[in-house]
Amino acid sequence: MANILCIGIGNAAMQTRKMILERAGHTVTQARELREVMAACRVDSFSVAILGPALPRNEKLRVRDLLYIECRDAKVLELHIGVAPEISSADAHLQVTASEPEGLVECVESLIMNRKRRPA
Repeated sequence: MANILCIGIGNAAMQTRKMILERAGHTVTQARELREVMAACRVDSFSVAILGPALPRNEKLRVRDLLYIECRDAKVLELHIGVAPEISSADAHLQVTASEPEGLVECVESLIMNRKRRPA
């Protein structure tokens, strides 16, 4: 189906997301820090980049900025724990539960279906 880049620092949550998305037919690449994101974007193109909820806000902003340069076609999905998302400029937001976000696959597939190239 699509290439998905998952960025986060929680190993168990990252593995769960990967399993859920792969079960839905997607290919998932994981990155835990900015250099890994940059390397992944130089090797592959991604339809969606998922920012994990455990990433500190400043790191989410750095990753988002890098994605806008290195992975311009990727839609950014921010997963968040609190009521309000931290990155208002993300293409979509999904609140996570204690285990994993409800509707992760549906949200990702909605972003894939509504892809438009981000302006330069």
